[in-house]
Amino acid sequence: MNRMKKLDVDLEWLNGKNLSIVVLGFVCLKTSHSIYKYYRTKSKVKAKREECLAACEKLAEHLNEKGVTKDKIDDITVLPISDLVHKLQTGEVLAVDVIECYQAAALEINRKLNCVVEPIWEAEEVALMRDQKTGSKGLLHGIPVSIKENYYIKGYDCTAGMQKCIGEPVSEDAVIVKVLKKQGAVPFVRTNVPQTMMTFECSNPIYGRTLNPYDEDRGPGGSSGGEGALIAAGGSILGIGTDIGGSIRIPANMCGICGLKPTAGRISSGGTHKLTKGQTLVRTSAGVLSRDVDGVVMAMRALLCQYMFELDPTVPPVPFREEMYNDKRPLRIGFYLDDGYIPSVPSMHRAVEKTKEALEARGHTMIPMQPLDAKRMLRLFLDTVGADGTRTYLVNMKDDIYDSTVRRFFYTSHLPTAAQKLIAGIMSVVSRDDMAGYMIRALSGIRSVYDYWNHAVDIEDYKDETLALWRTLGIDAVVCPGFAFPAVPHNSFGDLVGGCVYSTMYNVLNYPAGVVPVTKVTEQDIKDMANYPQKTMFERNIKKMMLGGTVGLSCGVQCVALPYKEELVLRLMKEIEHGVKEEN
Repeated sequence: MNRMKKLDVDLEWLNGKNLSIVVLGFVCLKTSHSIYKYYRTKSKVKAKREECLAACEKLAEHLNEKGVTKDKIDDITVLPISDLVHKLQTGEVLAVDVIECYQAAALEINRKLNCVVEPIWEAEEVALMRDQKTGSKGLLHGIPVSIKENYYIKGYDCTAGMQKCIGEPVSEDAVIVKVLKKQGAVPFVRTNVPQTMMTFECSNPIYGRTLNPYDEDRGPGGSSGGEGALIAAGGSILGIGTDIGGSIRIPANMCGICGLKPTAGRISSGGTHKLTKGQTLVRTSAGVLSRDVDGVVMAMRALLCQYMFELDPTVPPVPFREEMYNDKRPLRIGFYLDDGYIPSVPSMHRAVEKTKEALEARGHTMIPMQPLDAKRMLRLFLDTVGADGTRTYLVNMKDDIYDSTVRRFFYTSHLPTAAQKLIAGIMSVVSRDDMAGYMIRALSGIRSVYDYWNHAVDIEDYKDETLALWRTLGIDAVVCPGFAFPAVPHNSFGDLVGGCVYSTMYNVLNYPAGVVPVTKVTEQDIKDMANYPQKTMFERNIKKMMLGGTVGLSCGVQCVALPYKEELVLRLMKEIEHGVKEEN
């Protein structure tokens, strides 16, 4: 009886005002804990950022003490990679002088563009070792190489722009870094990426925002955006990146440089950030960026070697095939200006038309074509990367600060499935584009293993039908816009994401694809935007973006071949590069 009375008293205490106090206390405690975690994360991020900035300043002081002059920097960094390789191989220039000049150039450019994460401190020591080398030298002897931040470098954090990975230095180099070193290259700086690396912008809370070297109000593309900006501005001559939806080719197009996305698995991606490795239907490709095609070719020759095949036995042991790259046989090449979903802008059309003329002048037959159902392909891509309901991203981003470039994506990912579907339906109506809604709906994931199994079959069907199309047309390769448009303003990814269809297509197909710069936006291209369609939200956003000061921005073309024919892609890129130079 006494116990019952005590319980009645306790319940009475919890009634009314006292219950409100308990609830309020719980809410305050929860809020306080959230605020504490936010400021703890902010402090962690700030400390890492300051550490990297201090490292850059320390290196700058060291180079200043060594007397690295501007004239010396200009003399070295202006050299094309073919000339630099020759001078290093013959000993005409020293590797340590080259690395110091590129370090100085990179640091100066970084002050303007924020493209370098941190210097690789061992670079000078490695360069000195190269200068002591006797006998045969590696194919990239003494060549400075910039490294995208998502590659493992022993002793350094690999964060992909996420605070979770701060303070967790990796224990060994990535496979591709080991091979580059074996071939005599000198990794010297690490470059910036977007948070989670799943956007074509380049910004994260740790390292900040990277700017485009031709317009600082615009981004360099992503996710290999730091590479694109640094190479285009002259602070690196060769860099490595990754590509799961255009992350090498988009920066190449937006920064006016060359980039190659090989067939996934042709180059080892061992030792890269594990964020997307659980998803295997559309795999990440490890690839190369450079100022010109020669740089990409040299890198591929060096990487496709026995040492890489031994380090990673999953890589097909196929060395660089000179006979395919140097083949003079006329080709049948398909081309298109638009993918059938998002119209590319006039300057991108003109880039393809100039390319068509250049290739026809070299005896190739150009075949007009239309890629197979671009909207269907984009659905396959979205369902793949969002198959787990974005849980992998949300787990990795738990307690993190969301960068402005991905905030909309993550806030939507947190919503219940019913809310996502409601927003998707509204977006489809408002945008007049069912794909705009589908991009939101795909965040809810694939419901069952059976559905995922059938999704994999759908991807294989798309690959089979595309191959059949190529066979029917009798084509060896394809050229098309490097992207739907040139460099975009900061924080515009969500408004322009539909343009990704031009790059994601060849990730879903797993075809090798490279981008080479061809032209720049002209005043006439802007006048021609008067005829650009405005039926959908993406079309309206693209037109508005193009009318906002795009004259002078780079426009490239994309060259594509069947799987494991990277050498054919590079042959086409080289012929286009020659053709453009001759015309200019």
